Amino acid sequence: MLKRLWQYCNKIFKLNEALQQLKDQGFSKKYNEPFLTAILLVAMFMRLRSFNALKQSLKNNSKRWEKLLDGKVPPSISTLERGIEKSDIDGLNQINRINNHKLHRNKVFNIDNASYGLMVMAVDGHETFASERRCCPQCLTRKKTIKVKTKVKVEEKGTIKFEVKEEEKEVTEYYHKYVVCQLTLCSVPVIIDIESLGPGEGELTAGKRLIKRILKEQSRRVDVFCFDALYLDSDLLNMLEEKKKFWVAVLKQENREAYKEIDRLMPSTKPIETEINKREVTLWDMKELVGWDKLKKPFRALVSYEEYWKWELNPKTREKEKVLKTQVWRWLTNMPSIYKAEIVYKFGHGRWDVENRGFHDLVTNCRFDHPFHHDPTALLAMMWIISISFNLSYAFYQKNLKPQLKEWIKTRLQLAEEIRSSIKTLDDSLFLQRPP
Repeated sequence: MLKRLWQYCNKIFKLNEALQQLKDQGFSKKYNEPFLTAILLVAMFMRLRSFNALKQSLKNNSKRWEKLLDGKVPPSISTLERGIEKSDIDGLNQINRINNHKLHRNKVFNIDNASYGLMVMAVDGHETFASERRCCPQCLTRKKTIKVKTKVKVEEKGTIKFEVKEEEKEVTEYYHKYVVCQLTLCSVPVIIDIESLGPGEGELTAGKRLIKRILKEQSRRVDVFCFDALYLDSDLLNMLEEKKKFWVAVLKQENREAYKEIDRLMPSTKPIETEINKREVTLWDMKELVGWDKLKKPFRALVSYEEYWKWELNPKTREKEKVLKTQVWRWLTNMPSIYKAEIVYKFGHGRWDVENRGFHDLVTNCRFDHPFHHDPTALLAMMWIISISFNLSYAFYQKNLKPQLKEWIKTRLQLAEEIRSSIKTLDDSLFLQRPP
């Protein structure tokens, strides 16, 4: 299965040629960057959970790996760690951008049904890991209070006893955070771009930098941006308006002018009652009536009241009961009135795709938040390698795997298991073409 996947990547995306374009920034001649990146891509296709798991695979299947690498001895884990510290981040970004362009040209995303022909992208922040001990120059910092147990020596009536006391202590926590843009409401939710937060930066600052790069390099690949409430920034929204891009953002802060204006306009707005995804939904659509001073034009507001049934466990009877749930959402958007309120509602909820089919899948199955090697360049490089393998394996499973194989490979997790087991039977090189 690994051979079939790699042949698919070479036939459609010319992966071997793309890897050879990576800049060699201080690697040894024997283990250059294309060679090490290819090994890490195979490891991520196999969904190995750490470098320790990769080390065991290289040790237990050393002969197969040598054939896989065209006769070269696999590098040690320390060599891989030193190698990814000098990775070509721009080159990895370029590979991912070219792959997504090819998927778009081949009509793989199938956006006509789910997103009405529009390319919808969600932008959100993701924290990978946190530590109180390990740090690097690019780590973000924050203060937290922890409870520390200490033994105290107590003397009573000539006898010595030790008592355990809990004390609160303030410590510094180090962590890394990234802003990720992912395509949503489509059959293959690919990762579009990643931007890291520097020391002292907020998510909005990095998010603006990411969106500017997307508009510069991939502007034709996006029609609608979906945001959390944090991205309701007038400079960002005015920039998107100038670039003629739509945006949908959730509104949460009650002290905003837009929130108060929506409260004034709701009584005079006719509600729309409908059923969406088995939920009874009432929508109030205020078309181009809401605004604030710093925005160049008024925008549209949408309020939804949802009722749905959910099975929950009763703690007293220990039995599941059907409970009626309600939710109220407020969205702001610049989409014109030709797009119905139901479409804006779906785009607003579609932002959760980046959590469900994005971060949840990547973290649970692909170790997206695992610090393979604590170095700023190495961490970002591994996130790009994981994203590229995620995008390619997702497209391979959805669009290339034959129906007969899908009958017994029913999930992408089973596909990863097949790839792991197939390495034990490989006899040919995947990376380098032998001379005729």
